[in-house]
Amino acid sequence: MDFYRALSEHYDEIFPLKEPQRKFLQDYLKKEKLTSVLDIGCGTGTFALEISQRGVQVLGIDLSKEMIEISKRKAEERKSSASFAVADMRDLSQIQEGFQGILCLGNTLAHVSGERELNQVLAQFRQKGTLLLLQTVNYDRILTNQVKELPVIKTPQLAFYRYYNYRGDGNIDFSMKIEFPNRSEIISGVNRLFPLTSSILKKSFQDNHWEIKDIWGTYDKTPWSESAEATIIAARRMIL
Repeated sequence: MDFYRALSEHYDEIFPLKEPQRKFLQDYLKKEKLTSVLDIGCGTGTFALEISQRGVQVLGIDLSKEMIEISKRKAEERKSSASFAVADMRDLSQIQEGFQGILCLGNTLAHVSGERELNQVLAQFRQKGTLLLLQTVNYDRILTNQVKELPVIKTPQLAFYRYYNYRGDGNIDFSMKIEFPNRSEIISGVNRLFPLTSSILKKSFQDNHWEIKDIWGTYDKTPWSESAEATIIAARRMIL
């Protein structure tokens, strides 16, 4: 079985919506009074569907056709108003409408090839929305500690393994493996990631006229530090 098809089929099992995430999104939507959101890298639609329940118009996009098919099926089953489309964050030209808010969660942004592409993507985000909520792995912690492996995620059906291999060009090969003990099957895949340290992010946000309003290290709103689990940034488009 193709790795990414298998990942999409088990994505909700591996990455269920957790209560701190739900509460964080509720607070953010209420604080910013958002009525429309573009969810970039929406996966199987978990965040988009949650937001749509709050009366927000949501378009979720993802590069994976399999993820979008699952998102659409879930939206239909739940009679959700959220819509979904296959699209690449590197090219948002096919999306004609604008949005009050943009979400880019789940380490999606780290799939850019480098700083040049990061700037291009943030410039496109600026054309589509006024507010931006970003979440990535905290690469300051990853690089400082030379983390080689993330905690294994185990469910009754599978075990999900994640490894970092540090490349000579400064990027990271992110290797993933899913084991299905009940059927003695193992599948794997590799993505190249660009480690988005806080200094790189802050510079790119400034260069592309995004003002950082808040930065946290967890969805519980723990202040960000170099040892934090994640990097979560709330930003507003500057008026030029």
